[in-house]
Amino acid sequence: MRILQLCIRVPYPPVDGGSIAMFQLQNALHQQGAEVMVLAFNTVKHPVDITALPGEYRASTSLEAIPLDNRVKPLAALMNIFSGESYNIVRFIHQDFEEALMRKLKNTQFDVVLLESLFMIPYLGVIREHSQAKVVLRAHNLEHLIWERLSIQEKNPLKKWYLRLLTTRLKRFEIEALNKVDGIAAMTLEDMALFRQMGCMQPLHLCPVGLNMEDYPVAADSEQDVVFHLGAMDWRPNFEGVMWFLSDVWPRIRSKVPHARLALAGKNMPQQIVSAQSDSIQVQGFVKDAKAFVGAGGIMVVPLFSGSGMRVKIVEGMAMGKAIVSTSIGAEGIGGKDKQDYILADTPETFAEAVVSLLTDTGLQQDIGKNARRFAEVHFDQGAIARKLLSFFNELT
Repeated sequence: MRILQLCIRVPYPPVDGGSIAMFQLQNALHQQGAEVMVLAFNTVKHPVDITALPGEYRASTSLEAIPLDNRVKPLAALMNIFSGESYNIVRFIHQDFEEALMRKLKNTQFDVVLLESLFMIPYLGVIREHSQAKVVLRAHNLEHLIWERLSIQEKNPLKKWYLRLLTTRLKRFEIEALNKVDGIAAMTLEDMALFRQMGCMQPLHLCPVGLNMEDYPVAADSEQDVVFHLGAMDWRPNFEGVMWFLSDVWPRIRSKVPHARLALAGKNMPQQIVSAQSDSIQVQGFVKDAKAFVGAGGIMVVPLFSGSGMRVKIVEGMAMGKAIVSTSIGAEGIGGKDKQDYILADTPETFAEAVVSLLTDTGLQQDIGKNARRFAEVHFDQGAIARKLLSFFNELT
C-alpha cells in the first residue's frame, strides 16, 4: 500500500508529542510493508535543518518540507476577526505547499492520503482533484476542545472573548470537515464518541500513539525522590499546568516531604518558571535526551486542565515504568485504572497527597510503575496499531 502522509510539521526528530506520534506511525507502517511518503511544513515554531536529517530517513519517506511562518501576527489576527474564517486554520494555508502536493499527486498514485491533523483539511480539494486516493484524517485532538477549555480557564475578559471566538469558528470548521474525508483515525475512544456527537457519519477507527517498547527501557537507577515534568513550554496548557503545580501543589508536597526534589524540562522555558529555580527545584529547559531525563526521575506529574486527545508523554512514561500522577484531563484517552496504572487528582490537595504517597512509599511507586509498563505493552505496541490501521485503510479502498 502506498500512503502519502501530510504533516503539520517535520516529524523528525521525534522530540515532542506531535512529532513522536507522526514518526512512530510512519515507521510502524513501513515495517508492515507499506510505502509512506511525507510532505510536511517546516515551521518557524518547529524548525528543522532538513540537510542534517539521516539520509536513510529522507530517502525512505521521500521527505519534502515546505517552509512556513505560521506564527500568530497581531495585525493578521485583528483583521481575521472581521473575516468569519478560523484564524487557527488559515495560518496553515500556503501556495507552495499546495503546489508541492499537486506535483506529488500527479507523479505518484497513492492508495491513501493521511492528513495528520485538522490543519491539513484545506488541501482536501487539491487531493480530490488530482487523486483517487482515499483520504483519512488522523485526528490528534478535537482541536476546538483545546481552545474551549482554554477559554474557560482564562480570567481576562477580553482574552476570554477572543478565545471563545476562536473556539466557535474552529468548531464550525471541524464539524464541517468530519464528513468530507473518507474516514477518521482517532487517538482515543473519547474522541470517537465526540465525533459521533458532532455529526460524523464516516467510518471511525481507534489509532492511539504506538511505540516500539524495545526503545523504552525501564531504568534501574531512578531517583525515587525526584518529581518531574517534561513538556514543551510554548504550549499554553503545559505552561498553565506547571504554574499551577508550582504555586498550589509543590509547597504542599515540600511541607510533608522536605527532601523531595522537582525537575522541570521542556523547550522554550518561560522566565516565570526559570525564576522558580531553587535548591529543591531544577529547571533544565530543553533536554537533548528526553528518555534519559524521564529515566532518571521517580514520579512523573501531568498537571493539565486544558487540551484534548492523548498525551504522548504519559504513554512514554508508562512504557518506561514510571509512576504517574495526572489530572483527569491529562490522562484522557489513555485508559487504565486509577490507583493501579497511574493516580488521578484534580485539586491541589489531592494532587499533593498522591505525590506524597508515592514519595513516602517506594513500594507503591514501584508497583504502579510496573503496572504502567504492562499496560503500555498491551495497548500501545506500534506493530499491532499499524496492522489494524492498514486493515482499516484496506476496508476503505
